[in-house]
Amino acid sequence: MAKNFANIYNRTGDSIALNQKFFAVKEITKGLIVGPANDDFFFTKDGGAITHTHPKESSSHRSGRHNTDIIRKKKVTEWNIPTFVNIDVDVAAGITEVEKGIQLLWESLLGKATISSGVIFDSTTDPDITFSLFENGDKWAHQAFGCAVESNAISLPGDGEAGFEWSGRGADRKRVGVGRSDADNNAGNTITLQAATEAKRFPVGSLVMIIEADGLTRSADTAPGTYRTVTARDTGTGVVTLDGAALADADGSGTPVYLAYAEPDAPVGIANIQTGLVGSISVDGLGGIVGCVRSASVTLTNNHEYVDYCYGTDALASPFFVPGGRLNVETELELNLNDLLIEFLDDLEEFTAQDIDMILGDATTRHFKMDLPKTIFDVPSVSVPSEGSIPVTFSGMGFQTALDNADEVTVSYL
Repeated sequence: MAKNFANIYNRTGDSIALNQKFFAVKEITKGLIVGPANDDFFFTKDGGAITHTHPKESSSHRSGRHNTDIIRKKKVTEWNIPTFVNIDVDVAAGITEVEKGIQLLWESLLGKATISSGVIFDSTTDPDITFSLFENGDKWAHQAFGCAVESNAISLPGDGEAGFEWSGRGADRKRVGVGRSDADNNAGNTITLQAATEAKRFPVGSLVMIIEADGLTRSADTAPGTYRTVTARDTGTGVVTLDGAALADADGSGTPVYLAYAEPDAPVGIANIQTGLVGSISVDGLGGIVGCVRSASVTLTNNHEYVDYCYGTDALASPFFVPGGRLNVETELELNLNDLLIEFLDDLEEFTAQDIDMILGDATTRHFKMDLPKTIFDVPSVSVPSEGSIPVTFSGMGFQTALDNADEVTVSYL
């Protein structure tokens, strides 16, 4: 069912958590917000959010025992998004088998995307893109820009759905709402809202669209997939100024029109969740295919230097991040202690590198794969439970196989 902005505006109840949606769009110019299209939507799990804080501390003026004023610090925009591993297994290998937004997150994390008989991501190119991230609810939306991925925690449990936990930073974030206009706004660049305070719902720099009286139809001034940018607002009069040509389809004097945050009219995504019930994990030091892996996880961390130190700015400054720290690839495998593992433990004491392949899904059709060609594990401690099998957790770090190979990890949708 399409989102009806008239119903949302007129509903007197509070916001509903289940209406949350996410969109991600690559920026052409770093930090210049780009509006979402239908296929920029991607499915998420519970718990995702764009957060924005403006830290402060009490002023240390000597004025007696009582606090007098505050000192403002840099704005901080952060985000985290948990997702399933969704793959369209009914299409040919290529970019359509994985959601466009997820492809963008991988490219931001690892740096390079190659499209051949699938989509392959690796770290042979330093990350150098930013994206706009949209978290849309019902009465509200968060619009972040200048975003980059800092880390992704990949979970591959043996008894359920696989998942990603994405997180990162952004340059700034706007909070946008929904307003109503009963005025004839044609022939100018302003929307006069019903209540003056409604202008507070549309901060300067946010992306908006105009909706007809039915709550569904996009005005010709903001046709599907196109948006306007708020350039000014007057919270005393309720007048919001938009960029672009003079408005020609924004007359709310007969029936109202609505001003709302940017959202595509027909979002589409891939809803085919992959689980650990189909897949395989191989480790060279264990003779290839491992019989029973209780669970596996890989955490990829960029360790970017975020540009929050520039004089004269109150948030991240362009280029927003520098890939100035090492890419960390940390792996955990949980297996049961057996005779083969005894031999494997002996190899670990010699720091023998392991080539690990993880496949999620049916290897004969569309599937997700991670290749970690040189993982060196720590020697684990072994604790014996009161009953049952004896699980052993192996923790290791990925390294490149030779100087400048930059091949600690390769992620593929094949």
